[in-house]
Amino acid sequence: MTFFWIILYNTVFIPIAFVLIHIIALFDEKAKRGLSGRRLSWVSLRKFREKYPNKELFLIHSASLGEFEQAKPVIRGLKALRPDILIVASFTSPSGYENAIRIPEVDLFIYLPIDTFLRVRRFIQKLRPQKIIFVTYELWPNLIVNAKRHHVPTYLMSARIRRNSSKWMPIVRNLFRTLYRMLDYIYAISEEDRLSVKNLTGSVNIKVLTLGDTRYDQVIQRAHERMHLTIPKLFDEGFVFIGGSIWPQDARHLVPALFKSMKQFESLKVVMAPHEPNKYALEMLEDSFQQEGFSTLRLSEFKSPVTDVRVILVDKVGILAELYHQANLAFIGGSFRGSIHNVMEPAVAGLPVLFGPTYHNSREAEILIRAGGGWCCEDENCFYDKIKSLIRNPELYKKASFSARQVIMKNLGASARTVKEILESN
Repeated sequence: MTFFWIILYNTVFIPIAFVLIHIIALFDEKAKRGLSGRRLSWVSLRKFREKYPNKELFLIHSASLGEFEQAKPVIRGLKALRPDILIVASFTSPSGYENAIRIPEVDLFIYLPIDTFLRVRRFIQKLRPQKIIFVTYELWPNLIVNAKRHHVPTYLMSARIRRNSSKWMPIVRNLFRTLYRMLDYIYAISEEDRLSVKNLTGSVNIKVLTLGDTRYDQVIQRAHERMHLTIPKLFDEGFVFIGGSIWPQDARHLVPALFKSMKQFESLKVVMAPHEPNKYALEMLEDSFQQEGFSTLRLSEFKSPVTDVRVILVDKVGILAELYHQANLAFIGGSFRGSIHNVMEPAVAGLPVLFGPTYHNSREAEILIRAGGGWCCEDENCFYDKIKSLIRNPELYKKASFSARQVIMKNLGASARTVKEILESN
């Protein structure tokens, strides 16, 4: 069956995808940047290997920025224990390649070539990696096949297979069974995921271990780094509610509950951060609060802790993780839109976390609910009741805050375990 899928992939899927990518690039700037970036990456790769022709090299592939964040603590660990190796970080998407912070532990940032057999074979022959490490999801068949042909061991770290994943669909399942079986090592984030992987792969000789989720280590590292940033204190006093990564679908349920809560509790202050802080999103929130009699201030206009304004709108990106450390309670957006955003950053700040009904894409949200550090609400009445109870009951709030932070603390250490397994494997 492996041979069948590889032939089908290279004779049908890849030719169609190759043509579509080049057509889309004629009209889409992001796709165009991806193609030009791949051409430049090949030049960079050749010069890089000519400069370091004999050094041992690990390739770590992330589909996008989120997966690279998961890989960071592992990359740091590998470099700390093996400073002699080269680490090359590859990406599929322009958003990942362009926005990834160039950490010093990575020796070269590149695009992964389009997954045609000949391009990837040339890529492997020029790069000559000793190990290839995929992060979480994205597996490229020709990269795996060529790794096998050149005797390069392959790893999948922070592996997870959701219960509702398309990987379980009949035909798709067969394809992914083939891909997972070609890997040498799979490191799952939980025992449930390890069993899912074993169920998918069947009885083949692949080392599948439960090592945990490296994102917990990374969120602690990011929290530590952001302690040194210079976002001023927004409010001198009061109970601060922060809405992170808000979409209009979220606001329709959350904002009316905030109106009721703010009218009942004068100490309640609000920070709202749209997922995309464009003119429409900011003006929509401004109009909503001002119509209810609450003045607002954009963060870019902020100068010192305010006393006459109870609502601050975040019109900058990249600072949300730090702002959580100035709040008492958080709502995480996306949960009325299809998939929830990052609940780990407020949890590490010790915030109880509220969210809407579409949270099952996030295992961390499910864990928070079980631990008592998070709640799912389906309408404004539920949000109002939770906000009210947490303000009125300090003991309940203290317990929820402790539980949220403990979810993070209990899951640390996955990066060290992953590094150990990668370095000790053959």
